[in-house]
Amino acid sequence: MKKIGIITYYKVMNFGATLQAVSTYSFLKNHGYSPIFINYILKEAQEAINRGKNDPQWKAQLDFVNGIIQNQTSLCTTAEQVLKVINEEQIESVIIGSDALLQHHPFLSRLHKGRIKPIYISHVTSDRLFPNIFWGCGVADKIPMALMSVSSQNSAYHYFMPWTKKAMKKSLSNMKYISVRDSWSQDMLKVLLDKEVPVTPDPVFAFNQNVGDLVPSKESILKKFGLPEKYALLSLFSQVISKEEISELEAAFSEDGVALAVLPMPTGRPYNHGVRHDIKFPLSPMDWYALIKYSQGYVGSNMHPIVVSLHNAVPCFSLDFWGKEDFWGNKKNDGSSKVKHIMNVFGVSHNHRFIEHGKCNVSVVEIMKGLHEFPINHVRNIANNYLEQYNLMMNDMLKHLEISY
Repeated sequence: MKKIGIITYYKVMNFGATLQAVSTYSFLKNHGYSPIFINYILKEAQEAINRGKNDPQWKAQLDFVNGIIQNQTSLCTTAEQVLKVINEEQIESVIIGSDALLQHHPFLSRLHKGRIKPIYISHVTSDRLFPNIFWGCGVADKIPMALMSVSSQNSAYHYFMPWTKKAMKKSLSNMKYISVRDSWSQDMLKVLLDKEVPVTPDPVFAFNQNVGDLVPSKESILKKFGLPEKYALLSLFSQVISKEEISELEAAFSEDGVALAVLPMPTGRPYNHGVRHDIKFPLSPMDWYALIKYSQGYVGSNMHPIVVSLHNAVPCFSLDFWGKEDFWGNKKNDGSSKVKHIMNVFGVSHNHRFIEHGKCNVSVVEIMKGLHEFPINHVRNIANNYLEQYNLMMNDMLKHLEISY
């Protein structure tokens, strides 16, 4: 039985990250491999986990991950420690991904107009700056490694220094296989490697295939959260639409015989909504997935809720904060949003609006029109095609790692 290591974000306060990790782990296990998560967590992330040790939602996240991903290495914080556990565990190859792992945010890209001071410099953690292990630094030249459906999280690669690009190319050239999950990351790697790498599906697009037996039934979800048969979800990071607009949205859904429910964001801020059905933390990532899967529609932010919606042909409308901004905080609309990319792929980009300066300029009429006209059968067909692409990607990647199934 081949032992394959996986490195990605998985012990984080993020539903999508934990789901993609579990999906990859389950795929490999279902195909007869012995997957093991390399428990690579930097000090900043460890501090976040420690701060949240008394937080019920952190416990729900970690219980979910540890309950399914039972094969994990000891804690690693450096490339040297990763190599040590690779040798100790007799790991034969390593998959890095999926998620926004291939990031680098140069100083110039972090300058913004400040609210108090004239200039604000955004802070980034070390895992979002090259060099780090996600780029294969210190490891990829010593064991077969692959980058799977990774993202650069709209890194401003036009600002990369020549010597940085040279070092990036050297490290990436050690990879046996590379794929990305969005066109912006593909363009970045074309600049770095002078070749085109494939855009491949996020592992959550294969969640029903890989982990479907563990997804709760609709009946159990409705009972657990006190929801009616037909419900739609609203999930926001902050007050990007007003309480009055939310009330109008709830009334519009009610006219369709659908109850609106608020779905919380793990890293979001409280906002005024007045909606009767208010789902509370703690919330298991599996229940979160099922809530979206069985809903009549999703309205809100972040990428993975949109992925889950598209994957299950659930009508959705994105209020998107991703994508690059100029110095003044205005969205560039330059193709850097990973959410807009995937909605373009599925032919539903008309159900996408950017958030600018903390607000989303969209009307309830536009949202409801987008949901009513959502091409469910078309989206379902593309989702089926995406699942085929995912399986082809896994096969191709494992072949490049000299593992066949």
